[in-house]
Amino acid sequence: MNQESKFLLIDEVFTPSSPIENAELFTGREQQIAAIKEAVREKGQHAIMHGLRGAGKTSLANMTLYLFQNLMSIKITCNREDSFNSIWERALRKIRFAENNKTIGFISSSRTEIFPIEVPPQNMISATEVEQILLSINGNMLFIFDEFDMIKSKKVKSQMADMIKLVSDNLPHVSILIVGIAESVDELIGEHPSIERCMKQIELPLMNDNEAKDMVLRNLSYLKMNIDEHVLLKIVDMASGFPNYLHLLCKYAAKAAVRENNVQIAVKHFDEAVIKSIENSDYTIKKTYAAAVKSASTKNRFADVLLACALAEADETNSFDAYDVLEKYNRITGAYYKKEQLHYNLGMLCKKERAEILTKTRKSKTTRYKFSKPLIKAFVKLKQHEEQLK
Repeated sequence: MNQESKFLLIDEVFTPSSPIENAELFTGREQQIAAIKEAVREKGQHAIMHGLRGAGKTSLANMTLYLFQNLMSIKITCNREDSFNSIWERALRKIRFAENNKTIGFISSSRTEIFPIEVPPQNMISATEVEQILLSINGNMLFIFDEFDMIKSKKVKSQMADMIKLVSDNLPHVSILIVGIAESVDELIGEHPSIERCMKQIELPLMNDNEAKDMVLRNLSYLKMNIDEHVLLKIVDMASGFPNYLHLLCKYAAKAAVRENNVQIAVKHFDEAVIKSIENSDYTIKKTYAAAVKSASTKNRFADVLLACALAEADETNSFDAYDVLEKYNRITGAYYKKEQLHYNLGMLCKKERAEILTKTRKSKTTRYKFSKPLIKAFVKLKQHEEQLK
């Protein structure tokens, strides 16, 4: 295989800008997959999967399409303009049935025809209409509504909750999976006590280190490439559990190795990948970081404070304690920074003039902090490594 063909294959295997669609390249998330299977197989049970941006929800939603045999799975991606009617119209129009018809002739043969169901105009679609259509269909079905966080209308959320309740009560052969960015179920679909018993809540956390390692090694084996153990650990650490940063770093590290006709990814390839990953990171992430660390002073502490925040141990809500940040900061800089000084800098990083790169949260009486855009955590680590290369 020539170099150009190898580059094309790398682009197919490592896809930082789009979710995974190839089941062969998907790894990990066993606990969440088991929870989805359990919800779909239990009559009257549905599921809602939520997590941070970049955690890999759409990739897992795509894999759900392949989880079940003898079940028709339909996935819809929601948008800001969607109404209850438009969501379900698109979902119903994706339903397809296959029918075998015998042909006429001396030698009889069969031909499979695929045809859709008849769907009423969008303005005529209601929960009752959807129910009647689904009642007329034989066979188990799964509807996946991805990016449901794009729906801001309380009315649409309430209508979907009512639809879930109706399906749970009257359509045991139909399952619904809601997927979206949120820290809680209520944030995603609102508070609806009537559906609590029939909705399995599935949180998709960031990838743990073992899942991240398995993903990297599996995808590299697909390319017939391998990686230094030290470099693998650095990639996993830099990515901070975000699949897209794992893909971004691996993509450019693999290409750097192939460019030298190597099948082994080494430290120098990783260093090149860090630079390329920074260049190809999301524009809003780069803009937010630049605004946060800008300073006319040569003693700019904001970059170091942000790095300390990225290294601080986060809890289940991805927030961190100021004292942990202080310990990390003093270790990074070799200085002895006082807590009063740190609180000032953390407070400044929560302000608009610093792009509100951090937000405050409270746990009991303690003030904690978190990145306003979780992906910034990985970007901060990349920038620190870039500085070390200069």
